[in-house]
Amino acid sequence: MTKWTLGYSCPIALTISLVPALSPLMAQAAPLNAPPATGILDSLCYDYVPKIEKPTAGQDANAQPVEVDADRLEAKQGGTAVYEGDVKVRQGVRKFDSDYAQLDQKSRDVIAIGNIYYNDGQITVTSDKTLKSNLDTKNSELEEGKYQVHGSPVRGFAEKVTMTNNNQNITLEGAQYTTCPPGQEAWTLKAGSIDIDQSEVFGEAWNASLWLYDYPVFYFPYINFPIKDERKTGLLYPGYTQSSKNGMDITQPFYWNIAPNYDATITSRFMDRRGLMEQVEFRYMPDPAHVGSLYFENLADDKQYDETASLNQHLSDGHRYLLSARHTSMFMDNAMRVSVDYTKVRDQDYNYFNDFTPKVGTQVDNQLQQSLKAGYYQQNWNLDAEVRTYQILLASAQQPHELMPRINHNYYQQGSWYDLAWNTELTNFGYNNDQAIEQNKGEAYTGTRVYTAPTLTIPLVDEAGYFLDSQYKLMYTRYDQTVPDQMSSTFTNRFTPREGGDVTLEEGTITRVLPSFRLKGGMTFERDQQWFGEGANQTLEPEFQYLYVPYKDQGNIGVYDSTTMRQDYYSLFSDRRFAGLDRISDSNRLSLGVTTRIYDPAGDERIRLAVAQAFDFVAPRVKLYSSDELSTNTRSPLSFEGDAKINEQWYAHAGAQYDMEQRQISSANSALEYRHEKLISQLNHRFVRDANYDLDHKGQVTDLNQIGLLLTTPLDDRWHLYGGYYQELNQNVKVDRKVGLKYDSCCWSINFNLEWVNTPDNVNLTPTSERSLGIQFEMKGLGSVGTGSKGTSLDTEALPYIRPFNLRDQ
Repeated sequence: MTKWTLGYSCPIALTISLVPALSPLMAQAAPLNAPPATGILDSLCYDYVPKIEKPTAGQDANAQPVEVDADRLEAKQGGTAVYEGDVKVRQGVRKFDSDYAQLDQKSRDVIAIGNIYYNDGQITVTSDKTLKSNLDTKNSELEEGKYQVHGSPVRGFAEKVTMTNNNQNITLEGAQYTTCPPGQEAWTLKAGSIDIDQSEVFGEAWNASLWLYDYPVFYFPYINFPIKDERKTGLLYPGYTQSSKNGMDITQPFYWNIAPNYDATITSRFMDRRGLMEQVEFRYMPDPAHVGSLYFENLADDKQYDETASLNQHLSDGHRYLLSARHTSMFMDNAMRVSVDYTKVRDQDYNYFNDFTPKVGTQVDNQLQQSLKAGYYQQNWNLDAEVRTYQILLASAQQPHELMPRINHNYYQQGSWYDLAWNTELTNFGYNNDQAIEQNKGEAYTGTRVYTAPTLTIPLVDEAGYFLDSQYKLMYTRYDQTVPDQMSSTFTNRFTPREGGDVTLEEGTITRVLPSFRLKGGMTFERDQQWFGEGANQTLEPEFQYLYVPYKDQGNIGVYDSTTMRQDYYSLFSDRRFAGLDRISDSNRLSLGVTTRIYDPAGDERIRLAVAQAFDFVAPRVKLYSSDELSTNTRSPLSFEGDAKINEQWYAHAGAQYDMEQRQISSANSALEYRHEKLISQLNHRFVRDANYDLDHKGQVTDLNQIGLLLTTPLDDRWHLYGGYYQELNQNVKVDRKVGLKYDSCCWSINFNLEWVNTPDNVNLTPTSERSLGIQFEMKGLGSVGTGSKGTSLDTEALPYIRPFNLRDQ
């Protein structure tokens, strides 16, 4: 073999660029700030795909020296050079091979014949025919070329490839495109002609058809498609669901790529049992510091309300709609932030979210939240303000008070021997009394609250293995309160003492000053032990807290944003018994707890067990409402929390609160999970005594007592089964059931799922069971057709999947 090394720098002329060959042919919608696509190579299906090779940083590929190897070189008269026999051309990461190559030094034309191979680190092209190119114009023509994009399963074939304008313009005739591995072409896209201008975002194809195996299923006389990682205007794939509530549910989205930082999706949703709904989503990001979206749904005439108008006269015309706006802005190097979260449906449309399940809005306890926030944040202090209102989604519920507005200031200062914190809040609580009167719910009290609390923390002991902190707080609160004469009976009953008498709420100015003292300490002991035959480290961490707050009667103050805190291990070491500031409980309490942890040799936490209880020297006397029964229990529930990673397959969690006075469990939750490769199974249980979880709506005080089973398991290499089941044990009600079956090959998949969910009617409080069937078909690298409940997720419509442990890794 003869070898020639060209001493000058010149680019290989045969620079074939087929990287932008066919992308998904329908519209492409992605987040406004989405990162570039990275391919779908996370599978053994694509082990044949070559990796992307890039020139060494700082080096120009065209400036690299060119080396040519061939068995024979012949220089003919007229300036023609002929290379024959295993011709190899190398320039940096670029490689070109052929059986025969001919170069005309005058015209600069190149002809290559037989076993043509080209690889530039981005794409590989092969052909057994002929390639013609010109070194000056860079125009090239290739016959019967196969291409494989690097770092991506995209590959295909073209009967003829023509490149002009320095490879900027590419024409493929008789082109094919697929992401399936060789020999497994479940789908292929074929086109008579494809034109690509690499300076543009989109390419064009004529006479295109989609083939499933050997059968054509779709035909497109003309289409355009994205050739870069950018969005395009056009139709998105339709969705289909069949449910017992809405019947046949078909969605057809249209995507409008307005600009790189603005887009909109307009969707027509047809429900044969309800009618035609229009959905519009507009997204914008004029600057990375300013981003938001506007969303609107409108159903002009819901056919279901022809039958149920008597239940809600306000919606008898069947007109239903939703409006949602979300926005975030940051200024001054993110020191100043403004955000909007606003979602609202038509007044008294209590079942909107049950009927249509929109994926927008912030919901808490059947309340839709509308809020505007603004804040300024510095290292040692911050100032924020919020205006918040609510929309009730339960006909029988009482509307909560609104924040109109709330202004909050926090200051922090850490000294050499102390920590100082100062929280100040000003809140005006409003109430839509006009709407309450219109709905025959009566008026509500309103008020303004000023709260300020300087807090001094002094570490008394701070050594490795043990600590002791003392904390001193002074809490000042002032209320300016208005109590209407025609107050709702709901509020009147709450503020009437249990033993009888007048309503305790007072009008006018009310002040409350309470000091607080807290002493908190703990120790950590360690020892080495064996864990399944390996060395391990175990800790024992006892801790205690003493909290003193004097008693002050607060029954004359309204409850605006406060509620009783859930009792668990962590709340026993809090300085509050109520969430919010309307009630500050008296306390003369000692909390004791102990935690033990086991760490494996890698330093990962494998087991954590914690148990704690609080002891009151005097039973607390402050009640949330005057009508509440005063508890004389001087011992909190005994609280237990446990998490374990038994081995790489088994995980467990358990938590319980045991009422020592009633001698019964007040709440508990547990989960046991097994994982092995793609197999996941979980058994879980949750219980809350007297939770008023009344699925049958019999008007009785009920416990929440649910058991759940989740499973996803492969049946073989391509089929897997998944599902979830939740049962309410006391009421014998199936809360949610889901089962799905998915077939997943290298380049296509199909997914079936069926779900039954027990949903309440928020108007007449009757339970309803909804059934939905979803089908999803996906051609990987091309798109998907259809929709389902939530794909192969272990989430169900009613309850999310939760990992059963919360341990720390090294």
